[in-house]
Amino acid sequence: MRKNNLFLYTCIISSTLLINGCDDKKTSNEKSLSQLPTAVINSYLFHTEPELLPFSKMIKQQHIQGSSTKIINYNDKGFVANYDLEGLHGEINYDTAKYNYGMGDTRNVYDITFDSSQNILGMKNNENDIVASSEFDEQDRLVETTLSHFAENNIIFNSKIIYDNNLVELVLYNAYIPVDEKTKFPVLAQEKAFVYNANNQLEKTIIKTFKLSSNGDIIINDKNEQEVELIETCTYSDYNPNSDWTKAVCITTGDESKTVNLTRTIQYN
Repeated sequence: MRKNNLFLYTCIISSTLLINGCDDKKTSNEKSLSQLPTAVINSYLFHTEPELLPFSKMIKQQHIQGSSTKIINYNDKGFVANYDLEGLHGEINYDTAKYNYGMGDTRNVYDITFDSSQNILGMKNNENDIVASSEFDEQDRLVETTLSHFAENNIIFNSKIIYDNNLVELVLYNAYIPVDEKTKFPVLAQEKAFVYNANNQLEKTIIKTFKLSSNGDIIINDKNEQEVELIETCTYSDYNPNSDWTKAVCITTGDESKTVNLTRTIQYN
């Protein structure tokens, strides 16, 4: 369940800024992303991973192949229109303000609240319960998303986005199960950091998943450091003429070790 839901939730996988020389990789050059409307960037960040953001040109479709397959389609304005992740479907109807989500014949339909720029402010189920809410900064950038009992699960997901100028620098992901009105049981604590080259092209992401104790707290070792369960490092390459990466290698170490090669095929508007 977790892998399927991560796709929608800005993909609950992440990493901390424990990257030596990260600041040295950044420059004041803001060529990437700044050419795209903020609402388009917000649409990507609400529905998909930040690493799937376009560098500067609107995307019509992107197809990511690796251990799983993702296909994401975008409308003429550049907003996410629909996606398919190994049979998990999502579709956003901007005219009727409906969000259709699910697998096979099992679908949930939610009412969307948009602002004037078609940013998703929140969503409600058919019982009028809030299942999603978003927060934006003074520059109208998406900075936080919370999904509450989305797709009829009992988990609350939260993601917080930190920017460096127009680039996503860090995303913090947390998930917990509400026991009662005062008690929350954490089930996920992750951080994802983003490293860019001198041209502001995505070069690397580092994801850390922290170990949780039986009561849900992050385990602290005898060196007063947070214990890490998994580290996933993805290195991006083979940039196309629009400066978007088309290949990546993701290496996971820790309690589970694996290597995944990704291929990204992009069609542009």
